[in-house]
Amino acid sequence: MSIMHFPRLRRPDAAAGSDAGGPGHVRTAFVLGGGGNLGAIQVGMLRAVIERGILPDLVVGCSVGAINAAGVAADPSEAGITHLRDIWLSLDRDIILPAGPLSRIKLLNPRSPSLQTNDGLRRLLERCLPWQTFEEWPRPFQVVATSLATGAERWFSSGSVVAPILASTALPAIFPPVAIDGELLIDGAVVNNVPISRAARLGARRVVVFHVGNFQRPRPQPKRPLDVLLQSFSIARNARFLREAADEPPDGVELVVLPGVDPGRLRYDDFGHSRRLVELGYASAARWLDDVAALSPTPAPALSAH
Repeated sequence: MSIMHFPRLRRPDAAAGSDAGGPGHVRTAFVLGGGGNLGAIQVGMLRAVIERGILPDLVVGCSVGAINAAGVAADPSEAGITHLRDIWLSLDRDIILPAGPLSRIKLLNPRSPSLQTNDGLRRLLERCLPWQTFEEWPRPFQVVATSLATGAERWFSSGSVVAPILASTALPAIFPPVAIDGELLIDGAVVNNVPISRAARLGARRVVVFHVGNFQRPRPQPKRPLDVLLQSFSIARNARFLREAADEPPDGVELVVLPGVDPGRLRYDDFGHSRRLVELGYASAARWLDDVAALSPTPAPALSAH
């Protein structure tokens, strides 16, 4: 069976015991990968999981998953996910991507490192995020970006929130690199789109993966250079996820990869289908959780330590 078709559910042996959270406590991490406008699918998945009492002790996110990570870490409740859904339903192309043709001249423009600015996304984050620093969040969350100079991962869990999320979502060539502490950073998906290993390294005993690219269909024939660029990036960023999901998790770690959803043909800049995508994500995850996974609920998460 292909990992892209079927969710994976691997449980630790009962003898593995509990972690520092106390007897019987499962320290649960939510891992939210990238996927642009497909991030709406994660919102439906999150609702299905949280409705069943599975709550995060910590959240790690990449690219659009960094935005959703901030949302669920702020309020992992049905009300919180409803709020996150309402934000998604309010989006349109012009909020994220200013109007204007993506011309060949822009691709070759020596005066700009990107086709678009990130001004719209910055305004959205500043308006919608409830706090300005990681330390203010009631539940710990981390986001990843990629160093444009070294190719190394750079993780953020303290200080200002907006710039790291802008860096994590800086899709190469589409959005500009973001400078933090003198280092230019781009989309975290370049090196770690679905950071499973990060969650395990942070001490998670249960890792719940919300990967919106976890489906398989024939890839379309590209018609423009930009299509080739985006499709190539999609292939590259999925490679690490496939390796980590196929490997045996560390001893005592339960890996849960929710089933993927085929969104149909959808342009990367089309935000007009968010309601449908939320519903697809919810229906798929709810059905699988009820029929296959039968995951036990988690205790209310701690509201401290990063």
